[in-house]
Amino acid sequence: MEKELVELSVPQIKELVGYKDNLDDFYVFRTSSGDQFLEGRTLRIKAFTVVLCTDGMENGSVNLRDVSINKGSLLMSFPSNVLKIENGYPRAIVRGITLSQDFMQMMHVDIKNSLPLFMRLAHNPLISLTQKQQEDIERYFDLLENISTNDNLVHRDQIVRGLLMAMFYHISDLYEQSPQITDEKERSVRNRREEYFAKFIALLTENFRRERAVGFYAEQMCVTPKYLSLLIKDFSGKSAAEWIDNYVITEAKTLLRYSTMSIQEVAYTLNFSSQSFFGKYFKHLTGMSPSEYKLSGK
Repeated sequence: MEKELVELSVPQIKELVGYKDNLDDFYVFRTSSGDQFLEGRTLRIKAFTVVLCTDGMENGSVNLRDVSINKGSLLMSFPSNVLKIENGYPRAIVRGITLSQDFMQMMHVDIKNSLPLFMRLAHNPLISLTQKQQEDIERYFDLLENISTNDNLVHRDQIVRGLLMAMFYHISDLYEQSPQITDEKERSVRNRREEYFAKFIALLTENFRRERAVGFYAEQMCVTPKYLSLLIKDFSGKSAAEWIDNYVITEAKTLLRYSTMSIQEVAYTLNFSSQSFFGKYFKHLTGMSPSEYKLSGK
């Protein structure tokens, strides 16, 4: 069903497209937005995904926020993101990679360097590349495609990880240099606040469906709730509670719109004590009840 949310891991994606290799955590792909499986679908790819549009154009959304994709567009998506490609013409031709969280951890990417990228992606996951920048990123795809399919290479996995790390840092620089990123706070000096924020976001990503109290995250980080809130607000411009609410509401909207769950089941999935409490929480933050949101189609 087009409206239903489809969650996919890297091996499941490979199985769907009929691609077979022994790299379960990594996949290099080429496709069109008009692909029968992609078009009109609402997807949560449970992996880090980088997509580069090499031709054409398409409309879609990331976490329910509309985006327009055209030649030179680079999109970077995290495992919790919800993506959708709209039905329409003309088609976008894309190249990309998707890699599991386990694979990312094996790459040992320095969190101090990756955090500023996360901050920029939270505000704008899509940037436009120049022709030269697009060609540079395509070279990584070419190399990764060739290396990953070469079973004769003894150190294939190590080469793939090295290339991915180089591409990751290259893309991070492109996001930082992008004229579309104008908030100076997003370019702030790497310091201890970033480390706290990184730990908070990592905990939040893992636990927001079960824990909504700032105190829980503060306890895990061995700081007081007040101190954590001040750090997060100072660094990101949003309080810890606002970050928590944003994660919970985005997931609630996604499940209400794209899953077959009832409102009660959504409330249970997000660990609310009752449907009534969930309804009050949802209306307070969105201005409408869960049932009104379901019917609105927004």
